Amino acid sequence: MPVASSIPATRAGLVSALLVALAFALGFAEFVLIGITPDVAEGIGAPLVAVGDLVGYYALACAAATPIISLASARADRLKLTAALLVVFNAGNLLTLFANDYALLVASRLMPAVTSGTLLAVAMTYVPDIVGNTRAPRVIGLLLAGFSVSSVVGVPVGTLLADAFGWKAAYACVLALGLVVSAALLPALPRQGAPATPAAERTSPALRSQLRILGDGRVLANTAMILLGAAGTYVFHTYLTPVLEGPVGLDSVGASAVLLLVGAACVGSNLLSGWIAERFGLRALPVTFALHAVALALLAVTIPSGLPVIANVLAVALLMYVMNSTVQMLYQNVARTDYPAAVTFSASLHPMSFNAGIALGSLVGGAVVSTGGLAATGPVGALFALGACALAVALVKMTATTHEKRVASPAIEIR
Repeated sequence: MPVASSIPATRAGLVSALLVALAFALGFAEFVLIGITPDVAEGIGAPLVAVGDLVGYYALACAAATPIISLASARADRLKLTAALLVVFNAGNLLTLFANDYALLVASRLMPAVTSGTLLAVAMTYVPDIVGNTRAPRVIGLLLAGFSVSSVVGVPVGTLLADAFGWKAAYACVLALGLVVSAALLPALPRQGAPATPAAERTSPALRSQLRILGDGRVLANTAMILLGAAGTYVFHTYLTPVLEGPVGLDSVGASAVLLLVGAACVGSNLLSGWIAERFGLRALPVTFALHAVALALLAVTIPSGLPVIANVLAVALLMYVMNSTVQMLYQNVARTDYPAAVTFSASLHPMSFNAGIALGSLVGGAVVSTGGLAATGPVGALFALGACALAVALVKMTATTHEKRVASPAIEIR
């Protein structure tokens, strides 16, 4: 069902920008650890690998909690839900500042982890209401860009803060950003108090109505494709800083500069994602995943060569988020057309599957580095990307078949 915005353009632009800032804050909280793992390990007296595994634990907690919270809160007022989740998110970041041992650090990081995916999902459900369906893919691309670029812009910022003032300074920055965004966003969000579930569906059995979407082959294929695509990226990306400071031989300042370039490439990747979603849709994804697999496989050659790997890394970054807008709009379109009770739940499937992929990729990456070294992360990531490519081909065929059936029998509701 088409959605048009009734919000003035100036206010719509402001709220959209604040949602992008929220997405950046969520990503910053998740990924800042990648650049300061050695500092944290030394600061709390824990093994480096144990601290590195927190990247995977955070993503796994996010992936597990996001659909559960989204299902449980389907009838909740969106504004109140957003406010409650932001309180928990900021409280966890505050607790991290008091973490002097591994157990407390884990507990403090799991608090923002369990809220992050639902916050991102709810933010994406606001987008069509704020800017309308026509502009939604582009704005969702920007929102997801805010999240993903934080993994490379936030990392060097955190690294520089940790080098200058200690690792807790990085998390103090995370906390400050979260508080500022929360204070600005909550008063700006639409005040209709609309629940995530459309009014026409509120009398339906909530859980059953939402879970029906999981029986749709398009949704299952989309979810698996996102998971494999993210895993392919994060087998390597989790260990990007060790690659830059190890085989490439850069110091912390040089590594931070490269990470900023990677961040710029990620912004380009997400902007490209919105353009591709509007222009080509799903048809482009098999090609982009195939290119991504090639770029990852080449890392086996370029990592040992030193500086030439930087161009290879930038190519990986330019391709790593191209799927974002397309896959999210597929979830939203399927839900709004066939499963209107599951609009918010469908939005939660993207952060859930992406974070599951991050968890899988980072944990596999740790095993690969331990057994085969840093250069082996690229080829292993390429195998995941090829799996995503195969699913993209299948998904294109599935959506084409569904469209053909709708055209042939428009009166038949396809579930």
